[in-house]
Amino acid sequence: MIFRLACRELLRSWRFGLFFIFNLSLGLTGFVSLQAFNVALETEIQANAKSILSADLAVAARRELTEDEARKMREVVPAGATEGKIYEFFAMLSSSKGSRLVLVKAVDQAYPFYGELDLESGRQITAGSDNKDILSAPKAWIYPELKSQLGLDVGDEIQLGQLKLNISDVVKKDATQTFRMASLAPRIFVNRELLPQSGLLQYGSTFSLAHLFKLPDTTDHKLVRDQLYNVLTDPQINVETPETAGEDSGRQLGYLSDYLGLVAIVALFMSALGAAYIYRLFLSTRMKEIAILRTLGLQSGQAVSVYILQASMLGLLATIPTMLFSLLVLPLLSKLLANFTPFDLSPTVTPEAFFICLLMAVFGSFVVSIPFLMKIFDLRAAKLFSEEKFAVGEGQRRYWTFLPCVALFYFLSVYQAHSWKIGSLFVGSMVAVVLALLLIGYGTVKMAGWIRGLNRWFLKFSFLSLSRRAGASLAIFVALGLGALLINILPQLKNSLQAEFQLDANSKIPSLFMFDIQDEQWTGLEKILADREVKPLGRSPLVRARILKVNDQDYERKLDTQGFKTREEEREARFRNRGMNLSFREGLSDSEIMIDGRPFSGPFDPEKQKRAELSVETRFADRMGFKIGDVLVFDVQGVEVEGEIINLRKVKWTSFQPNFFIMVQNGVLNEAPKSWIAAIPFLPEQQRSELQNAIAKEFSNVSVIDVVRTVDDVLKTAEKMSWSLELMAGLALLTGYIVLFSIVRSQIKLRRWELNMLKILGASWGEVASFILTEFAFLAFIASFFGAALSVVVSFALNTFIFESDFKFSLVQPLLSVLIITTLSLVISFLASLDIVRESALSILREEK
Repeated sequence: MIFRLACRELLRSWRFGLFFIFNLSLGLTGFVSLQAFNVALETEIQANAKSILSADLAVAARRELTEDEARKMREVVPAGATEGKIYEFFAMLSSSKGSRLVLVKAVDQAYPFYGELDLESGRQITAGSDNKDILSAPKAWIYPELKSQLGLDVGDEIQLGQLKLNISDVVKKDATQTFRMASLAPRIFVNRELLPQSGLLQYGSTFSLAHLFKLPDTTDHKLVRDQLYNVLTDPQINVETPETAGEDSGRQLGYLSDYLGLVAIVALFMSALGAAYIYRLFLSTRMKEIAILRTLGLQSGQAVSVYILQASMLGLLATIPTMLFSLLVLPLLSKLLANFTPFDLSPTVTPEAFFICLLMAVFGSFVVSIPFLMKIFDLRAAKLFSEEKFAVGEGQRRYWTFLPCVALFYFLSVYQAHSWKIGSLFVGSMVAVVLALLLIGYGTVKMAGWIRGLNRWFLKFSFLSLSRRAGASLAIFVALGLGALLINILPQLKNSLQAEFQLDANSKIPSLFMFDIQDEQWTGLEKILADREVKPLGRSPLVRARILKVNDQDYERKLDTQGFKTREEEREARFRNRGMNLSFREGLSDSEIMIDGRPFSGPFDPEKQKRAELSVETRFADRMGFKIGDVLVFDVQGVEVEGEIINLRKVKWTSFQPNFFIMVQNGVLNEAPKSWIAAIPFLPEQQRSELQNAIAKEFSNVSVIDVVRTVDDVLKTAEKMSWSLELMAGLALLTGYIVLFSIVRSQIKLRRWELNMLKILGASWGEVASFILTEFAFLAFIASFFGAALSVVVSFALNTFIFESDFKFSLVQPLLSVLIITTLSLVISFLASLDIVRESALSILREEK
């Protein structure tokens, strides 16, 4: 009986059903599309995991393994395994056409065990290839960026340190490279056996080493990985399997996906807002019928069951248009994100994405309807015999009925952000923004009724109507306000980012950044700079170390765990499992601010001090759980150094100045083996290029980063990423317009008698249209204006507290968005009310008869 009642009710109210389904499906589209893209990406990464790692197992470190470590490693690796070895490091490539920082990948005959390199000549390099000409002659394969940046081509001679090579081919596709965000340098492949001739890997040089293994088919990779970790106890040594390599490779795109998902959740929230309003309106028209059914013996629980079933059925039906809309959005999303992956992704709505859609649609519909369905329990059938009007807003207020909505919203936010911190911050921000919009909206609609001095009657009626129908007005206000906020945040952030990275003669951002400078090379480097009248912004020593103990507790490696991991847990594991770069200087640089503790007491005095003083970057301290007073013990080239944290400092990393997570008191590490890093102030392009070539020629091991080029790459990448975020923000704004259309349409139907009575009293259809349009245009203007204003506040907060950069306000984008949103709202309101406005007033008189 309950099922039959639910179906009959839905068939009778098919217009309500369509509006409800359309609202919900549009909000689900962004969320489901993103899930489908993520599933396709994860599937592709898993399918190519061995290609990404180029092996079954890799033992990696930023130093050479000791003889003892190498022996233990080979004892654990099962018999029958094949071993290869590769190096990766930055170096300066020199040629007759200029110099450029490159990432050298030095390989051997075994590389790659899995995957392939496609070269422009048509060759494909695989494990069994016998056409690896770089191993039989002094040759190199280069990335295509070097062709465009330096004009290099096949046959040209290049130099890496003391090693002269000829370019034999250009890499067309590298299956061992994953996601390309802002890369510091293009790759170049060379023979590992030639490295000693180059003179590039000196004591203190920065490099990464990986021992690659191809294991027998029956080997349990995870078991071997765990056994290796048991014998290789140094946290700097990392053991990778294809699964962990796949997770690492997808991390950067995962961050972007997290934020895209949060924007999609806003769209879902807005569609739920519209669906809730429509459902409330529908239920208010059915209260009398429910009361009649109650008098005929239907229990309150059964009545609620009817409408729960209805909401679930509507949610189920909403999956159909959601799938269709997702098929339209997915190609756009894939195209926007295609720049960041070498895979040719063709995402489709998978069973997993469909299941998520089904769960969200059915459960979401149920959650949205709960606060209004509970009103059925307050219904008194005796009201049928009185002249009182039935209303959903009557009866006991049950605030707990909104808790499932909040809980679902919070769960989705944390799940999508992969972070309790970011998810909670997002929900808190959303609650604050919605409350602000509600307060502003409530004040606006109430004050609208106080406006005086209007000459036209329809203007007076419009503002009075706004104040009398606060519920509908507030729903529209919040939906459009949120849309305006989302549309404006990204442009404000981009303006600030571009202003932050503006490079000119007055900029404090360096134009060149040098590292791997040896002690004995600094005098010669100073001479090169002095000859060109260039004064470095500063130089800092770099001392390699690893943490042994924290507060007398052994500092242990943190292993990856399976299942859901937050981004904070991932970051902690990465930081814990790597070595530390220490430095020292007398005071803070221009890009540092001490936020807690005391400054260094001066140079270290072993007679007065038991241990050295340490300064730690505040965010690093949070990730690692360090605090002032903690005692850390470092291993610096075999010598134990003990230090106590005396202050926490904030670093402006976007300054590109030489900065470190941990600074040690001056006088402790001065005699330790070290290299130097330095920054060069802004130089014109010609002078910058000439200086870079001179340094590369004289000191081939010194790596020089062209900061200007890097910043340009960062800005281009940010621009590409912003388009995908704009797509989701646009989808959220479109959802807001659907909410506007739905509410205007339902309001016009409710006020049909009122509007037609105005015509009978002499109002023309143009005046009636003006009456409606003035009401909703005013609402849209105020909502978009305050939404844009709140976007400036949110952008300022993000720049100041999250990105820790200066805020650059732009007035053009907010004003333009207010104009566009108001105009579109006018058009949508006109279309939603057109048939009622143009309806003949005689129709209601005939109905009365």
